[in-house]
Amino acid sequence: MNDKFTQKCSKLKIVLFSAIMVVACIIGLAFFARPAVSENEKRELTKFPRFTIESFLSGEYTSQVSLWFADTYPLREPMIQANATFNQLYGIKDEQIVGGGNADDIPSGPADIEFNPTDDGGGQGIEGLYLNGSTAYQLYFFNKQNSDSYVSLINTFASQVDGKANVYNMIVPLHCEIALSKDTIAKYNASSCSDAIEYMYSNLSDSVTPVDVTPILKAHNNEYLYFRTDHHWTARGAYYSYVSFCRQKGIEPNELSSYKPLKFNGFLGTFYSEAKQPAAMKSDPDFVEAFVPNGTNDATVYDSRGSKLAEYAVVYTKADKYSAGNKYLCFIGGDNPLTEIHNPNIDDGSSIVVVKESYGNAFVPFLVDSYEHVYVIDYRYWNGHLADFVEKNGIDDVLFLNVVNNTSTSARLKELNLIIN
Repeated sequence: MNDKFTQKCSKLKIVLFSAIMVVACIIGLAFFARPAVSENEKRELTKFPRFTIESFLSGEYTSQVSLWFADTYPLREPMIQANATFNQLYGIKDEQIVGGGNADDIPSGPADIEFNPTDDGGGQGIEGLYLNGSTAYQLYFFNKQNSDSYVSLINTFASQVDGKANVYNMIVPLHCEIALSKDTIAKYNASSCSDAIEYMYSNLSDSVTPVDVTPILKAHNNEYLYFRTDHHWTARGAYYSYVSFCRQKGIEPNELSSYKPLKFNGFLGTFYSEAKQPAAMKSDPDFVEAFVPNGTNDATVYDSRGSKLAEYAVVYTKADKYSAGNKYLCFIGGDNPLTEIHNPNIDDGSSIVVVKESYGNAFVPFLVDSYEHVYVIDYRYWNGHLADFVEKNGIDDVLFLNVVNNTSTSARLKELNLIIN
C-alpha cells in the first residue's frame, strides 16, 4: 500500500511540475505582456535586439534575445518581490549592511589635480547601504583620483567662461553625513562626506564659488530632509540648500511658506529594492513633499539635440497618480537633457543654468522665483558644449549641483567631461 501511495505521489509531482512548466512557458511566450521598466530596480529592461546578419553570424543576436527573454519575463517583478520577502523570513534584522566599498584616505588642503578618472565602469555609485529598521542610509567611499578629476572639470569650465558668467559649485552630502555619527560611518569603513567636500572645495580655482550646504542641513536635521527608502533628498532638504545658495550669491531667498505645498503619499524609492528588506519599508513608506513656484509652473523640455519634446510642469500637481516608485518624477518631469523655465513676473534678464543629475530636480523649482530664465542641463543626456551654451544664451550664473558620491563615479565624470572639453 505504501508503494502504491508513493507511486501516486510521484505521478502527482510529475503532473504538477509539468503543469507549472507549461504555464511558465505560456507566460514566457506572452510577448505583448512583457514589461519595459522594472519598478523594483528602477531601470529600463533589456530591449529586443535589432536583427542584422553580422550579429546573427557572430552569435551576439541570439545572446541578446536570450538576455531580453530573461530580463523581461512577465512575472519577473512579483518573483523578485517574493524572493526578497522570503529572505526576510530567515530572521528580523533591525540593523545590517548591504554591499560595501573601498575608500581612499581624504587629504587635507590643496593638491595637484588633473582630469584622470578611473576606468572602473562605475555607474550610479550606490556601493553600500546601512539599514536601520525601515531607513536605509547610502554610504560614501572617497576616491581621490575621481574627486580630483571632478574638481579639474569644474576649474576647466570656469576658465572657459571667465569674465562672462559666475560659476558656483554645490556638492550635496548624503543622508548618512547629516543623520549618523562619525563613529557609525567609520565603523563600516565609509568616508566622511563633509571631509571630502571640504577637500574638493579647497582645490577649486578662485573663479569658482563653493556653496557649502552641509552646515544648514545639519542645523535642520530634525526635519524631513532625505527619504528613508530612496537615495534622493526631499524638497525640504533642497530648499535649505537653495537658501544657502541665495546667501552665497547675495540675494534674498523666498520663504518656504510663500509656496503652495503638495504631498504625495506612498513613495518607495531605490533603496526599497536595493536593501532587500521590502516588508519594513513597505509598512512605513516615504511621502514626497513638493512646493509649487509662484511665478510660473510651466516648463519646456528638449531632447539631447535641442528639439522640443513637450511642455511639462515645474512641479506636477497630480503625482499622486504615479506608481509608488515614481513619485519623485513630480519635479521638472524627471531627468531630461534640457529644460527651460521662463518666469513672466520677472523682467530683469537674470538667468541661470543648473548642471545636474537627479539630485538637482527637487532644487530647481525654488529658483523659478529668483530668476527670469532658468535652464536645466542633465549632463548625462545632453549633447552640446556648455561654454557655448552659456555664451549663446547670455547666462549670468552657472551652478554645478551634484551629490557627493557622483563626484567619485567614473561614468558620471566621463559624461560631464563630454559637455565641458
